[in-house]
Amino acid sequence: MKNADRRLTVAVARAGFLDSGEPDESLVSPVVSASWQRSQAAGVQPSGGDVGFVGDVNRDSRLVQCAMSVFDRLAADIVDVPVSIALTDAKAQVLMRIDGARSIGRLLDRVSLAPGFDYREAEIGTNGVGTVLESGQPVQIEGAEHFHDRFQPFACSGAPIRDPFSGRIAGVVDLSCLSEHSSPLLASVVRSAASEIELNLFRDRSARQHALFDAFVRADARGGTALLATGSAMSLANPLAHAILGPEDQRRVGEHVDYMIGHRDRIDENIELPDGVFVRVRAVRIRAGEDNAGYLIEVSETTAVAAAIPAAVRPVVPPRVPPHRAGLAAAGTGRLRAGGGSSLWTRACNEIEDAVRAGERVLVTGEPGTGKASLASEIFHSVVPGGRSILVDGSTDLSGLGVESATPTLYVLRNIRSMPEPVVATLAAALDRPGPDHVFVVATMQDSDEPAPEFLVPLLDALERTVHVPALRHRTDDIPGVAAEVLRTITGSSSRELTPDAMRLLVSYPWPRNIHELEAALRSAVALRPAGRITRDDLPEWCHHGPGRRLSAVEAAERDVVARALRDTGGNRAETARALGISRSSLYRKLAKFGLADGAEPAG
Repeated sequence: MKNADRRLTVAVARAGFLDSGEPDESLVSPVVSASWQRSQAAGVQPSGGDVGFVGDVNRDSRLVQCAMSVFDRLAADIVDVPVSIALTDAKAQVLMRIDGARSIGRLLDRVSLAPGFDYREAEIGTNGVGTVLESGQPVQIEGAEHFHDRFQPFACSGAPIRDPFSGRIAGVVDLSCLSEHSSPLLASVVRSAASEIELNLFRDRSARQHALFDAFVRADARGGTALLATGSAMSLANPLAHAILGPEDQRRVGEHVDYMIGHRDRIDENIELPDGVFVRVRAVRIRAGEDNAGYLIEVSETTAVAAAIPAAVRPVVPPRVPPHRAGLAAAGTGRLRAGGGSSLWTRACNEIEDAVRAGERVLVTGEPGTGKASLASEIFHSVVPGGRSILVDGSTDLSGLGVESATPTLYVLRNIRSMPEPVVATLAAALDRPGPDHVFVVATMQDSDEPAPEFLVPLLDALERTVHVPALRHRTDDIPGVAAEVLRTITGSSSRELTPDAMRLLVSYPWPRNIHELEAALRSAVALRPAGRITRDDLPEWCHHGPGRRLSAVEAAERDVVARALRDTGGNRAETARALGISRSSLYRKLAKFGLADGAEPAG
């Protein structure tokens, strides 16, 4: 079929689809037919509207750096040729574009194929970027095969760039020209470019990732074992692992190993999955020189259910209590579960409770914001009703530490690493003898890669047990329960809830400052929405894009000006840009920078 006849046939097929909603697959390819249906289902209009601006791009990203040499070579090959080649990320945001001729560049500017703009299929319909990401394969879209009118003068050929380690799509190479200049050679060029970028991605991987990948490949070659490999920037699983563990269970196993292995080189233990299945996990640390590359994990199903339960999460048999503590054995028999039900959290709660029941002096460690002191105090009061707790700092009267007390008393020595040396010496001296009845001691200390200072050693020697409280990111299954508890504390009401999309955002955020940071996010959201369900858009902008910097006073003032202008124009961005005296693209950048999506006012 001649090109002109082919274009007419596709145009007729598109018109018929827009009228009936049913594609004629005898006239268009299955890839185009499926894309049209997805576009229509997503609510894409076949005409009108604008291509959305996502935000400024990171030209220093690994993908861009690995593509630069390939694009430089292509730029030399297409000089004075009316084609353009573009790179996008895995979310269809355009990262860069190189034009062979100014004429094609001017035409593509009109359809916003430019850095920062959004080419997702669900936003603009069938195209050589979004359709690649949806179909997972190279595509060539010409003329009326585009769902939206604005792109029909063009032909575009796109190919996925796959991360050589994870196999996931990292981005797309797209080559665009006018339809009359289209050629089957375009597909060959973009596939070759994508392959070169994939090779650069492989070479660019750090020595740690290469070491982990090599260990996984060698172990997998032996066969017969379900294998996972987890590192800071990659996660791999062989088919046998996929057969035993779903994606969520793979994540849980990885989190468990990362938490439990500590400073050891290997672990071998059984863990329980949420559906009640027990698996044996054998993990070994993989190193690249002196660096930790990650963990190679063998997983196998086990039927030894009773033996598989870690001791710290089995129903606890009350320990033998020293005679002078015997009165406490019956005081409070319930388990504290307010922070969640994951095995790591349960283990920490159980160990603290065991220490309180046995009258042991315990050191509770963990990252800042994990609630170490609060957890220890809550458990103490659940075990010892009517007891009291005293927070010890540099000005606290310590005389009670060595005196019998009629009222059971918990002394919480908070963050002992930061205490002044004289206070630490006084505490160590007070604890350097058997404790009096009804006096309990819990010390807390933040995690650190540095050894404890010498003056702290006598105090540490006086403590009898260490319990580690896991970071929030190591117990993501608990986040819904923790968030609900924090929300009740903030609002004083049990009826306030988060929408499912808001909860998914909380679960995906890494919470580097743990529960304190979660509380700050929810306080901000409650201030923005005093009543009703909290939505994803009510949460602070930093929850949407990962940990970031705080705005300066000048930036915060600018944000407020933009928010007011957006509100005054009823959310009309074109009018807002005119009112502020800036271009539409500049406004989009500011909206993305300040988290003012959909015309929302800033949180906080």
